[in-house]
Amino acid sequence: MATKKMRVAVVGAGISGLAAIKESLAAGLEVDAFDAGEEIGGAWAYQNCAPDAGPRDVWSSMYQGTMLNSCRDTTSFTDFPFDPARYPDYFKHPLMLQYLNEYTDHFGLRKHIRLRTRVLSCTPRGDGSWTVTFQQDGSKMAEETTYDAVFACTGHLSSPQIPAFPGREKFKGQFFHSHYYRTPAAFEGKKVAIIGLGSSAVDIACEIAPQARELHVVTRRGGWVLPRYILGKPTEAWDNRATQLWVPLAVSQWLQTKLLALVDIQPPKELKPDHRLLEQSPTIRGDFLEKVATGLITIQRASVDSFSETGLCLSNGTQLDDIDVVICATGYNFFDFPYLPPDLLRDSSTPPNAVDLYKFVMSPRYDNVFLLGFAETIGPLPPAVEAQARHVVALLDGRIKRPSKDHMLEHIRKSHAFQAKHFVDSPRHAIAAHMIEYTDDLLGPLGAVPTFGKLLRKVFTARNPLRSLAVLNAVWFGIPSSAQWRLCGDGRKELLATETVLRIAGGRKELSPRERELLGA
Repeated sequence: MATKKMRVAVVGAGISGLAAIKESLAAGLEVDAFDAGEEIGGAWAYQNCAPDAGPRDVWSSMYQGTMLNSCRDTTSFTDFPFDPARYPDYFKHPLMLQYLNEYTDHFGLRKHIRLRTRVLSCTPRGDGSWTVTFQQDGSKMAEETTYDAVFACTGHLSSPQIPAFPGREKFKGQFFHSHYYRTPAAFEGKKVAIIGLGSSAVDIACEIAPQARELHVVTRRGGWVLPRYILGKPTEAWDNRATQLWVPLAVSQWLQTKLLALVDIQPPKELKPDHRLLEQSPTIRGDFLEKVATGLITIQRASVDSFSETGLCLSNGTQLDDIDVVICATGYNFFDFPYLPPDLLRDSSTPPNAVDLYKFVMSPRYDNVFLLGFAETIGPLPPAVEAQARHVVALLDGRIKRPSKDHMLEHIRKSHAFQAKHFVDSPRHAIAAHMIEYTDDLLGPLGAVPTFGKLLRKVFTARNPLRSLAVLNAVWFGIPSSAQWRLCGDGRKELLATETVLRIAGGRKELSPRERELLGA
Protein backbone atom coordinates (compact mmCIF):
# COMPACT_ATOMS: atom_id res chain seq x y z
CA MET A 1 0.00 0.00 0.00
CA ALA A 2 1.42 3.37 -1.02
CA THR A 3 2.42 5.71 1.77
CA LYS A 4 0.65 9.06 1.67
CA LYS A 5 2.99 11.92 0.81
CA MET A 6 3.55 14.52 3.48
CA ARG A 7 2.07 17.88 2.49
CA VAL A 8 3.75 21.11 3.56
CA ALA A 9 2.88 24.81 3.32
CA VAL A 10 5.60 27.38 2.67
CA VAL A 11 4.76 30.97 3.62
CA GLY A 12 6.88 33.36 1.58
CA ALA A 13 8.74 32.98 -1.71
CA GLY A 14 11.94 34.88 -0.97
CA ILE A 15 15.35 33.31 -0.41
CA SER A 16 14.29 31.05 2.46
CA GLY A 17 10.94 30.14 0.92
CA LEU A 18 12.54 29.10 -2.36
CA ALA A 19 15.08 26.95 -0.51
CA ALA A 20 12.26 25.32 1.47
CA ILE A 21 10.27 24.55 -1.68
CA LYS A 22 13.29 23.14 -3.49
CA GLU A 23 14.47 20.89 -0.65
CA SER A 24 10.93 19.68 0.09
CA LEU A 25 10.37 18.71 -3.54
CA ALA A 26 13.75 16.99 -3.66
CA ALA A 27 12.62 14.80 -0.74
CA GLY A 28 9.33 13.92 -2.44
CA LEU A 29 7.04 16.11 -0.32
CA GLU A 30 3.98 17.87 -1.71
CA VAL A 31 4.40 21.64 -1.50
CA ASP A 32 2.07 24.63 -1.66
CA ALA A 33 3.79 28.01 -1.32
CA PHE A 34 2.08 31.35 -0.72
CA ASP A 35 3.39 34.86 -1.21
CA ALA A 36 1.53 38.16 -0.94
CA GLY A 37 3.69 39.80 -3.59
CA GLU A 38 3.24 40.01 -7.32
CA GLU A 39 6.53 38.21 -7.98
CA ILE A 40 8.91 35.88 -6.22
CA GLY A 41 11.94 37.24 -4.38
CA GLY A 42 10.52 38.48 -1.10
CA ALA A 43 12.56 41.41 0.20
CA TRP A 44 14.61 41.43 -3.03
CA ALA A 45 11.55 42.33 -5.12
CA TYR A 46 11.78 46.13 -5.23
CA GLN A 47 8.63 48.07 -4.34
CA ASN A 48 8.25 51.76 -5.08
CA CYS A 49 6.55 53.46 -2.16
CA ALA A 50 5.92 56.70 -0.30
CA PRO A 51 7.42 57.30 3.18
CA ASP A 52 3.95 57.22 4.75
CA ALA A 53 2.98 53.81 3.33
CA GLY A 54 1.74 51.15 5.74
CA PRO A 55 4.06 48.32 6.84
CA ARG A 56 1.69 45.59 5.67
CA ASP A 57 1.66 47.12 2.19
CA VAL A 58 5.45 47.38 1.85
CA TRP A 59 7.38 44.24 2.79
CA SER A 60 10.51 45.06 0.78
CA SER A 61 13.07 47.50 2.15
CA MET A 62 15.07 47.58 -1.10
CA TYR A 63 16.18 51.05 -2.17
CA GLN A 64 17.53 51.74 -5.63
CA GLY A 65 21.14 51.67 -4.49
CA THR A 66 20.97 48.45 -2.45
CA MET A 67 24.00 46.26 -3.04
CA LEU A 68 24.93 42.86 -1.61
CA ASN A 69 26.98 43.01 1.58
CA SER A 70 28.32 39.51 1.03
CA CYS A 71 30.23 38.59 -2.10
CA ARG A 72 29.11 36.48 -5.03
CA ASP A 73 31.11 33.34 -4.26
CA THR A 74 29.93 33.01 -0.66
CA THR A 75 26.31 34.03 -1.27
CA SER A 76 25.00 31.55 -3.84
CA PHE A 77 22.89 28.54 -2.99
CA THR A 78 25.15 25.53 -2.60
CA ASP A 79 24.19 23.77 -5.83
CA PHE A 80 23.46 26.75 -8.08
CA PRO A 81 26.59 28.92 -8.41
CA PHE A 82 26.60 32.46 -9.74
CA ASP A 83 28.19 32.75 -13.17
CA PRO A 84 31.03 35.28 -12.68
CA ALA A 85 30.74 36.24 -16.35
CA ARG A 86 27.32 37.77 -15.54
CA TYR A 87 27.59 38.57 -11.82
CA PRO A 88 30.40 40.77 -10.41
CA ASP A 89 31.91 40.26 -6.94
CA TYR A 90 29.18 42.47 -5.44
CA PHE A 91 26.06 43.63 -7.25
CA LYS A 92 22.81 45.54 -6.86
CA HIS A 93 19.42 44.11 -6.02
CA PRO A 94 18.05 43.65 -9.58
CA LEU A 95 20.75 41.06 -10.26
CA MET A 96 19.94 39.23 -7.03
CA LEU A 97 16.29 39.08 -8.05
CA GLN A 98 17.39 37.83 -11.48
CA TYR A 99 19.39 35.05 -9.78
CA LEU A 100 16.42 34.03 -7.64
CA ASN A 101 14.26 33.80 -10.75
CA GLU A 102 16.91 31.68 -12.47
CA TYR A 103 17.06 29.40 -9.42
CA THR A 104 13.26 29.14 -9.38
CA ASP A 105 13.10 28.10 -13.02
CA HIS A 106 16.13 25.80 -12.90
CA PHE A 107 14.58 23.67 -10.15
CA GLY A 108 10.97 23.95 -11.39
CA LEU A 109 9.62 25.76 -8.33
CA ARG A 110 7.31 28.33 -9.94
CA LYS A 111 4.32 26.04 -10.45
CA HIS A 112 4.19 25.40 -6.69
CA ILE A 113 3.91 29.10 -5.76
CA ARG A 114 0.66 31.04 -5.39
CA LEU A 115 1.44 34.75 -5.75
CA ARG A 116 -0.78 37.62 -4.57
CA THR A 117 -2.00 35.29 -1.84
CA ARG A 118 -1.68 36.36 1.79
CA VAL A 119 -1.58 33.82 4.63
CA LEU A 120 -3.87 35.10 7.38
CA SER A 121 -3.24 32.47 10.04
CA CYS A 122 -1.65 29.11 10.77
CA THR A 123 -3.50 27.22 13.50
CA PRO A 124 -2.30 23.99 15.16
CA ARG A 125 -4.86 21.18 15.05
CA GLY A 126 -3.54 19.23 18.03
CA ASP A 127 -2.31 16.21 16.06
CA GLY A 128 0.81 17.87 14.65
CA SER A 129 -0.93 19.18 11.54
CA TRP A 130 -1.85 22.81 10.82
CA THR A 131 -4.79 24.66 9.32
CA VAL A 132 -3.55 27.40 7.01
CA THR A 133 -6.00 30.20 6.20
CA PHE A 134 -5.18 32.31 3.16
CA GLN A 135 -6.81 34.83 0.86
CA GLN A 136 -6.01 35.75 -2.71
CA ASP A 137 -5.97 39.38 -3.83
CA GLY A 138 -9.37 40.34 -5.18
CA SER A 139 -11.18 37.51 -3.43
CA LYS A 140 -13.77 38.27 -0.77
CA MET A 141 -13.48 34.81 0.76
CA ALA A 142 -10.63 33.25 2.69
CA GLU A 143 -9.75 29.60 2.13
CA GLU A 144 -8.48 26.90 4.50
CA THR A 145 -6.29 23.87 3.88
CA THR A 146 -4.70 21.37 6.26
CA TYR A 147 -0.98 20.67 6.06
CA ASP A 148 1.34 18.26 7.84
CA ALA A 149 3.89 21.03 8.42
CA VAL A 150 4.38 24.76 7.92
CA PHE A 151 7.55 26.58 6.86
CA ALA A 152 7.39 30.24 7.94
CA CYS A 153 9.72 31.98 5.50
CA THR A 154 8.73 35.63 5.73
CA GLY A 155 11.88 36.75 7.55
CA HIS A 156 12.04 39.65 9.98
CA LEU A 157 12.57 42.70 7.78
CA SER A 158 9.02 43.78 6.98
CA SER A 159 7.72 45.30 10.24
CA PRO A 160 9.64 48.54 11.00
CA GLN A 161 10.55 49.27 14.61
CA ILE A 162 10.29 52.91 15.72
CA PRO A 163 11.17 53.70 19.35
CA ALA A 164 8.80 55.88 21.37
CA PHE A 165 10.86 59.08 21.22
CA PRO A 166 9.57 61.76 23.63
CA GLY A 167 8.07 64.71 21.80
CA ARG A 168 8.18 63.18 18.33
CA GLU A 169 4.68 64.45 17.61
CA LYS A 170 6.02 68.03 17.96
CA PHE A 171 8.51 67.67 15.13
CA LYS A 172 7.39 69.64 12.08
CA GLY A 173 9.86 68.21 9.59
CA GLN A 174 9.60 64.95 7.69
CA PHE A 175 10.01 61.75 9.72
CA PHE A 176 10.01 58.19 8.38
CA HIS A 177 11.60 54.78 8.84
CA SER A 178 14.47 53.72 6.56
CA HIS A 179 12.23 50.86 5.36
CA TYR A 180 10.52 53.40 3.08
CA TYR A 181 13.62 55.14 1.71
CA ARG A 182 14.16 54.65 -2.03
CA THR A 183 16.34 57.37 -3.67
CA PRO A 184 18.52 60.33 -2.56
CA ALA A 185 17.04 62.85 -4.99
CA ALA A 186 14.51 64.28 -2.51
CA PHE A 187 17.24 65.34 -0.04
CA GLU A 188 19.00 67.93 -2.18
CA GLY A 189 19.98 70.90 -0.01
CA LYS A 190 18.31 69.56 3.13
CA LYS A 191 19.60 69.12 6.66
CA VAL A 192 19.13 65.46 7.56
CA ALA A 193 19.52 63.34 10.70
CA ILE A 194 19.71 59.55 10.54
CA ILE A 195 19.15 57.60 13.76
CA GLY A 196 21.04 54.29 13.78
CA LEU A 197 24.23 52.75 12.42
CA GLY A 198 23.15 49.50 10.80
CA SER A 199 23.49 48.59 7.13
CA SER A 200 20.55 50.73 6.01
CA ALA A 201 21.67 53.76 8.02
CA VAL A 202 25.19 53.67 6.61
CA ASP A 203 24.07 53.02 3.03
CA ILE A 204 21.48 55.80 3.11
CA ALA A 205 23.96 58.21 4.70
CA CYS A 206 26.46 57.57 1.91
CA GLU A 207 23.79 58.07 -0.75
CA ILE A 208 22.36 61.25 0.77
CA ALA A 209 25.63 62.90 1.87
CA PRO A 210 26.57 64.39 -1.53
CA GLN A 211 23.04 65.81 -1.90
CA ALA A 212 22.32 67.08 1.60
CA ARG A 213 23.25 70.48 2.98
CA GLU A 214 24.22 68.80 6.27
CA LEU A 215 24.00 65.20 7.47
CA HIS A 216 24.21 63.82 11.01
CA VAL A 217 24.26 60.13 11.96
CA VAL A 218 23.18 59.51 15.57
CA THR A 219 24.44 56.28 17.15
CA ARG A 220 24.22 55.09 20.76
CA ARG A 221 27.02 52.55 20.77
CA GLY A 222 29.03 53.10 17.58
CA GLY A 223 29.91 50.13 15.43
CA TRP A 224 32.27 48.43 13.05
CA VAL A 225 31.97 49.57 9.43
CA LEU A 226 33.99 47.31 7.14
CA PRO A 227 35.03 47.76 3.50
CA ARG A 228 33.98 45.24 0.87
CA TYR A 229 37.62 44.62 -0.04
CA ILE A 230 40.74 44.26 2.08
CA LEU A 231 44.09 44.17 0.24
CA GLY A 232 42.32 43.44 -3.02
CA LYS A 233 40.28 40.50 -1.75
CA PRO A 234 36.63 40.37 -0.67
CA THR A 235 36.49 40.84 3.10
CA GLU A 236 35.09 37.31 3.58
CA ALA A 237 38.31 35.84 2.21
CA TRP A 238 40.04 36.87 5.45
CA ASP A 239 37.55 34.96 7.60
CA ASN A 240 37.78 31.47 6.13
CA ARG A 241 36.87 28.07 7.58
CA ALA A 242 40.22 27.60 9.31
CA THR A 243 40.04 31.07 10.86
CA GLN A 244 36.49 30.58 12.11
CA LEU A 245 36.91 27.06 13.50
CA TRP A 246 40.55 26.74 14.53
CA VAL A 247 41.51 30.19 15.80
CA PRO A 248 40.03 31.16 19.20
CA LEU A 249 37.37 33.83 18.76
CA ALA A 250 39.21 36.43 20.86
CA VAL A 251 42.40 35.91 18.84
CA SER A 252 40.51 36.09 15.55
CA GLN A 253 38.81 39.32 16.63
CA TRP A 254 42.17 40.83 17.61
CA LEU A 255 43.85 39.81 14.33
CA GLN A 256 41.03 41.11 12.17
CA THR A 257 40.90 44.38 14.10
CA LYS A 258 44.65 44.86 13.52
CA LEU A 259 44.23 44.06 9.83
CA LEU A 260 41.50 46.69 9.53
CA ALA A 261 43.71 49.24 11.28
CA LEU A 262 46.42 48.67 8.67
CA VAL A 263 44.30 48.98 5.56
CA ASP A 264 41.36 51.27 6.33
CA ILE A 265 40.77 54.86 7.40
CA GLN A 266 40.78 55.09 11.16
CA PRO A 267 37.30 55.88 12.50
CA PRO A 268 36.75 58.89 14.77
CA LYS A 269 36.32 58.21 18.47
CA GLU A 270 32.57 58.78 18.12
CA LEU A 271 32.34 55.65 15.96
CA LYS A 272 34.56 53.30 17.95
CA PRO A 273 32.33 50.78 19.73
CA ASP A 274 32.75 49.28 23.17
CA HIS A 275 32.05 45.80 21.79
CA ARG A 276 34.54 43.76 19.81
CA LEU A 277 34.42 42.92 16.12
CA LEU A 278 31.83 40.21 15.31
CA GLU A 279 29.95 40.71 18.59
CA GLN A 280 27.50 42.67 16.46
CA SER A 281 26.56 42.19 12.81
CA PRO A 282 29.16 44.35 11.03
CA THR A 283 28.10 47.02 8.57
CA ILE A 284 29.64 46.87 5.10
CA ARG A 285 30.35 50.09 3.19
CA GLY A 286 33.73 51.08 1.81
CA ASP A 287 33.19 54.83 1.41
CA PHE A 288 31.48 55.59 4.73
CA LEU A 289 34.64 56.37 6.71
CA GLU A 290 35.92 58.52 3.85
CA LYS A 291 32.74 60.60 3.90
CA VAL A 292 33.06 60.95 7.67
CA ALA A 293 36.73 61.95 7.37
CA THR A 294 35.96 64.56 4.70
CA GLY A 295 33.12 66.13 6.69
CA LEU A 296 30.21 65.04 4.51
CA ILE A 297 28.86 63.01 7.44
CA THR A 298 28.98 64.06 11.11
CA ILE A 299 28.79 61.33 13.75
CA GLN A 300 26.86 62.04 16.96
CA ARG A 301 27.67 59.45 19.65
CA ALA A 302 24.49 59.80 21.66
CA SER A 303 20.94 58.64 22.07
CA VAL A 304 17.90 60.76 21.30
CA ASP A 305 16.53 62.34 24.48
CA SER A 306 13.63 64.07 22.78
CA PHE A 307 12.33 65.81 19.68
CA SER A 308 11.61 69.51 19.40
CA GLU A 309 9.59 71.28 16.73
CA THR A 310 12.73 71.81 14.67
CA GLY A 311 15.03 68.93 15.53
CA LEU A 312 16.57 66.60 18.09
CA CYS A 313 17.88 66.94 21.65
CA LEU A 314 20.69 64.41 22.16
CA SER A 315 22.04 62.81 25.32
CA ASN A 316 25.51 64.30 24.73
CA GLY A 317 24.03 67.80 25.08
CA THR A 318 23.96 68.53 21.36
CA GLN A 319 20.91 70.27 19.91
CA LEU A 320 20.35 69.45 16.25
CA ASP A 321 18.16 72.33 15.07
CA ASP A 322 16.64 73.26 11.72
CA ILE A 323 16.42 69.60 10.72
CA ASP A 324 14.35 69.07 7.58
CA VAL A 325 14.24 65.26 7.63
CA VAL A 326 14.75 62.56 10.27
CA ILE A 327 15.24 59.00 9.00
CA CYS A 328 14.76 56.37 11.67
CA ALA A 329 17.03 53.42 10.82
CA THR A 330 16.25 51.58 14.05
CA GLY A 331 15.63 48.09 12.77
CA TYR A 332 12.59 45.85 12.81
CA ASN A 333 10.13 44.08 15.06
CA PHE A 334 11.98 40.79 14.95
CA PHE A 335 9.28 38.88 16.80
CA ASP A 336 6.37 39.98 14.59
CA PHE A 337 4.76 36.99 12.85
CA PRO A 338 1.05 37.88 12.87
CA TYR A 339 -0.03 34.65 11.17
CA LEU A 340 1.59 32.39 13.81
CA PRO A 341 0.64 31.66 17.45
CA PRO A 342 1.82 34.59 19.63
CA ASP A 343 3.77 32.37 22.03
CA LEU A 344 5.69 30.52 19.31
CA LEU A 345 8.88 32.53 19.84
CA ARG A 346 8.56 33.72 23.42
CA ASP A 347 6.45 33.39 26.54
CA SER A 348 6.44 35.04 29.96
CA SER A 349 9.47 33.01 31.08
CA THR A 350 11.71 33.96 28.15
CA PRO A 351 14.57 36.34 29.05
CA PRO A 352 14.53 39.82 27.48
CA ASN A 353 15.99 39.96 23.97
CA ALA A 354 15.86 36.18 23.60
CA VAL A 355 13.81 33.62 21.68
CA ASP A 356 12.83 30.05 22.48
CA LEU A 357 13.84 28.43 19.22
CA TYR A 358 15.90 25.27 18.84
CA LYS A 359 18.67 26.07 16.34
CA PHE A 360 16.72 29.29 15.64
CA VAL A 361 14.25 27.18 13.66
CA MET A 362 11.97 25.07 15.89
CA SER A 363 9.74 25.89 18.86
CA PRO A 364 9.50 23.40 21.74
CA ARG A 365 5.88 24.51 22.20
CA TYR A 366 4.57 23.54 18.75
CA ASP A 367 5.22 20.61 16.44
CA ASN A 368 5.85 20.86 12.71
CA VAL A 369 6.21 24.61 12.32
CA PHE A 370 9.63 25.87 11.27
CA LEU A 371 11.04 29.39 10.91
CA LEU A 372 13.47 29.63 8.01
CA GLY A 373 15.48 32.78 7.40
CA PHE A 374 14.81 34.05 10.92
CA ALA A 375 18.39 33.64 12.17
CA GLU A 376 20.64 36.69 11.76
CA THR A 377 23.69 35.08 10.17
CA ILE A 378 26.96 36.98 10.32
CA GLY A 379 27.72 36.17 6.74
CA PRO A 380 25.62 35.38 3.66
CA LEU A 381 22.06 34.15 4.11
CA PRO A 382 21.39 31.64 1.27
CA PRO A 383 23.75 28.83 2.41
CA ALA A 384 22.40 29.05 5.96
CA VAL A 385 18.71 29.01 5.04
CA GLU A 386 19.31 26.19 2.61
CA ALA A 387 20.95 24.27 5.46
CA GLN A 388 17.89 24.99 7.61
CA ALA A 389 15.65 23.61 4.87
CA ARG A 390 17.78 20.48 4.42
CA HIS A 391 17.81 19.86 8.17
CA VAL A 392 14.05 20.35 8.62
CA VAL A 393 13.08 18.24 5.61
CA ALA A 394 15.32 15.46 6.92
CA LEU A 395 13.51 15.69 10.27
CA LEU A 396 10.16 15.39 8.52
CA ASP A 397 11.07 12.37 6.41
CA GLY A 398 12.94 10.58 9.19
CA ARG A 399 16.54 10.87 8.02
CA ILE A 400 17.28 12.85 11.21
CA LYS A 401 15.82 11.81 14.54
CA ARG A 402 13.53 14.42 16.03
CA PRO A 403 14.86 15.99 19.24
CA SER A 404 12.81 15.56 22.39
CA LYS A 405 11.19 18.58 24.02
CA ASP A 406 13.60 18.28 26.97
CA HIS A 407 16.59 18.25 24.61
CA MET A 408 15.31 21.35 22.79
CA LEU A 409 14.71 23.22 26.05
CA GLU A 410 18.23 22.43 27.30
CA HIS A 411 19.72 23.50 23.97
CA ILE A 412 17.71 26.75 24.10
CA ARG A 413 18.86 27.45 27.66
CA LYS A 414 22.49 27.08 26.59
CA SER A 415 21.82 29.21 23.51
CA HIS A 416 20.48 32.04 25.69
CA ALA A 417 23.71 31.99 27.71
CA PHE A 418 25.87 31.83 24.58
CA GLN A 419 24.11 34.78 22.92
CA ALA A 420 24.41 36.88 26.08
CA LYS A 421 28.15 36.17 26.29
CA HIS A 422 29.17 36.57 22.65
CA PHE A 423 26.85 39.23 21.19
CA VAL A 424 25.56 42.66 22.12
CA ASP A 425 22.26 42.74 23.98
CA SER A 426 19.58 43.45 21.36
CA PRO A 427 16.67 41.62 19.72
CA ARG A 428 18.64 41.35 16.47
CA HIS A 429 21.52 39.59 18.17
CA ALA A 430 19.28 37.23 20.12
CA ILE A 431 19.18 35.33 16.82
CA ALA A 432 22.74 36.01 15.60
CA ALA A 433 24.96 33.18 14.43
CA HIS A 434 28.34 32.86 12.71
CA MET A 435 27.54 31.42 9.31
CA ILE A 436 30.05 28.57 8.91
CA GLU A 437 29.65 27.23 12.45
CA TYR A 438 25.85 27.52 12.27
CA THR A 439 25.58 25.86 8.85
CA ASP A 440 27.88 23.04 9.99
CA ASP A 441 25.68 22.49 13.04
CA LEU A 442 22.58 22.10 10.87
CA LEU A 443 24.21 19.81 8.31
CA GLY A 444 26.30 17.73 10.71
CA PRO A 445 23.53 15.14 11.25
CA LEU A 446 23.40 14.67 7.46
CA GLY A 447 27.15 14.08 7.22
CA ALA A 448 27.39 17.08 4.89
CA VAL A 449 30.12 19.03 6.72
CA PRO A 450 33.45 19.12 4.79
CA THR A 451 35.63 18.39 7.81
CA PHE A 452 39.40 18.52 7.50
CA GLY A 453 39.57 14.79 8.20
CA LYS A 454 37.11 13.88 5.44
CA LEU A 455 38.88 15.99 2.86
CA LEU A 456 42.31 14.77 3.96
CA ARG A 457 41.19 11.13 3.57
CA LYS A 458 40.17 11.95 0.01
CA VAL A 459 43.73 13.08 -0.70
CA PHE A 460 44.99 9.57 0.13
CA THR A 461 42.17 7.60 -1.50
CA ALA A 462 41.24 9.58 -4.63
CA ARG A 463 42.49 8.81 -8.11
CA ASN A 464 43.78 12.36 -8.38
CA PRO A 465 45.32 13.24 -5.00
CA LEU A 466 46.57 16.65 -6.16
CA ARG A 467 43.04 17.66 -7.16
CA SER A 468 41.73 16.50 -3.79
CA LEU A 469 44.50 18.43 -2.03
CA ALA A 470 43.47 21.54 -3.97
CA VAL A 471 39.87 21.06 -2.78
CA LEU A 472 41.01 20.74 0.84
CA ASN A 473 43.11 23.89 0.54
CA ALA A 474 40.28 25.85 -1.10
CA VAL A 475 37.65 24.80 1.45
CA TRP A 476 39.71 25.36 4.58
CA PHE A 477 42.01 28.23 3.62
CA GLY A 478 40.26 30.00 0.75
CA ILE A 479 37.16 32.14 0.52
CA PRO A 480 34.30 30.13 2.09
CA SER A 481 32.42 29.09 -1.04
CA SER A 482 28.89 27.87 -0.37
CA ALA A 483 29.51 24.86 -2.66
CA GLN A 484 31.57 23.23 0.10
CA TRP A 485 28.36 21.92 1.72
CA ARG A 486 27.64 19.73 -1.33
CA LEU A 487 30.95 17.87 -1.30
CA CYS A 488 29.88 15.04 0.99
CA GLY A 489 27.06 13.46 2.95
CA ASP A 490 23.34 13.31 2.32
CA GLY A 491 22.39 15.57 -0.58
CA ARG A 492 25.93 15.72 -1.94
CA LYS A 493 26.58 16.82 -5.50
CA GLU A 494 30.28 16.12 -5.42
CA LEU A 495 31.14 16.63 -9.08
CA LEU A 496 29.45 20.04 -9.29
CA ALA A 497 30.71 21.16 -5.88
CA THR A 498 34.30 20.19 -6.71
CA GLU A 499 34.20 22.07 -10.00
CA THR A 500 32.76 25.16 -8.32
CA VAL A 501 35.18 25.16 -5.38
CA LEU A 502 38.23 24.80 -7.64
CA ARG A 503 36.99 27.37 -10.17
CA ILE A 504 36.51 29.94 -7.40
CA ALA A 505 39.90 29.14 -5.88
CA GLY A 506 41.49 29.60 -9.29
CA GLY A 507 39.86 32.98 -9.82
CA ARG A 508 38.21 32.04 -13.12
CA LYS A 509 35.83 34.65 -14.48
CA GLU A 510 33.23 32.28 -15.91
CA LEU A 511 31.67 28.93 -15.11
CA SER A 512 33.83 26.02 -16.18
CA PRO A 513 32.60 23.88 -19.11
CA ARG A 514 32.04 21.00 -16.68
CA GLU A 515 29.95 23.21 -14.37
CA ARG A 516 27.81 24.23 -17.33
CA GLU A 517 27.37 20.61 -18.31
CA LEU A 518 26.39 19.54 -14.79
CA LEU A 519 23.97 22.47 -14.48
CA GLY A 520 22.46 21.74 -17.88
CA ALA A 521 23.36 25.25 -19.01
